Amino acid sequence: MSRAFNLQAKQRQTLQLSLRLWLPLLQAPVQDLETIFKEHSYENPFLEYQSSFESSYSSSGFIEEINLHKDSLHDVILNQLDAPLFPTPSSQLIANEILLYINSDGYFEGDVESIAQKCNKTKEFVESIRQRFSYLEPSGVGAIDLEESFIFQLSQLPVDEDLNKFVQKIIHNLKSIDKFHKHHRFDEATDIIKRFKSPPAVEFQEENTYIVPDFFVEVGDDISVRLNQSYYPDIVIKDPFKTKNDDLKEKLKEARDLVNLLELRKSTLYKLVLLIVERQMGFFIGSELKPMTMAQIASDIGFEESTISRAVSNKYIKCDRGIFSLKSFFTNAVSKNLSSSEIKNYIQNLIENENHEQPLTDQDLVDMVMQRYNMKMVRRTITKYRKLLDVPSSKVRKKIYKVRD
Repeated sequence: MSRAFNLQAKQRQTLQLSLRLWLPLLQAPVQDLETIFKEHSYENPFLEYQSSFESSYSSSGFIEEINLHKDSLHDVILNQLDAPLFPTPSSQLIANEILLYINSDGYFEGDVESIAQKCNKTKEFVESIRQRFSYLEPSGVGAIDLEESFIFQLSQLPVDEDLNKFVQKIIHNLKSIDKFHKHHRFDEATDIIKRFKSPPAVEFQEENTYIVPDFFVEVGDDISVRLNQSYYPDIVIKDPFKTKNDDLKEKLKEARDLVNLLELRKSTLYKLVLLIVERQMGFFIGSELKPMTMAQIASDIGFEESTISRAVSNKYIKCDRGIFSLKSFFTNAVSKNLSSSEIKNYIQNLIENENHEQPLTDQDLVDMVMQRYNMKMVRRTITKYRKLLDVPSSKVRKKIYKVRD
């Protein structure tokens, strides 16, 4: 009995070791792999790596690119989704689900009621978890629009109660801010508002951030999906020790696990990208994205949805249309075969080509969307999409056009 128990305990330890190594390796950006294995080699006498990167790129170029890289918005938020803000499994489940619907600007574009139904929770509970995002960094992330983002950012500042209430009042009336100019604390309030970030994740949108594509997708007579091997180190396992020392055996096993897990990373990401390309084939030949969720891909590939969320983090595809994050290929369905991304792109195009003397109102946009896609749509949904695109109202755009033109 004790022998069987010891075997089970050792199997559990082996599984825990593999998981401890696997998830960070899966989630890491491709350009960080060499650094990861270099650190492991310092602690493991059996592990040696040879950089395949150096044969194609200069070492100085590699160092420069590593310096330019920083954690993605998704990773920064993910690392904060634990206690004390999210102390229970239920709160962490909802928080991770909310994270799936935070766009590159830092705004929440999901639906609280849908998340509640999916997770078998009340919408009030889901909303309470979303409100806790007001305490996360970057400040303002998780808000539904600019106004709420400013409220979130204000909540993190050490401002006295009277000034806090006055700043909130201005935030709720930004379009008519001039009417508050006689207030004795107007200058203090506007100085605070000027410090707010718009959008909240603006610091993650720096144009000079170096992006390394994980895959190259080429579409011609056939479609080609190619892994970027340049940043994958070649791993060598050495076994110079002829000893029965248990600690050394454990290190040898860890080295072998790392080699296997590196290959598993390649195969997992390759399967994931193949599924994305298959489901979003129209996008790669010039069309719009179709509705696709991480839950669908998780089901197809045989992993938990949380694992897929980690897998797509900091991963990119380069194709004829540019470089795109894997996360950007997941978009909500508005109706069958129609994604919110497609509608937002259509709205953006309409506004970019509108008459400057008579800009399109939200109702105009509703009518045009319904006519284009032969579907019912309410104005508040279009207003939400317009705000997510960071496009001002028709009245504000008209004033801007007059000044600019």
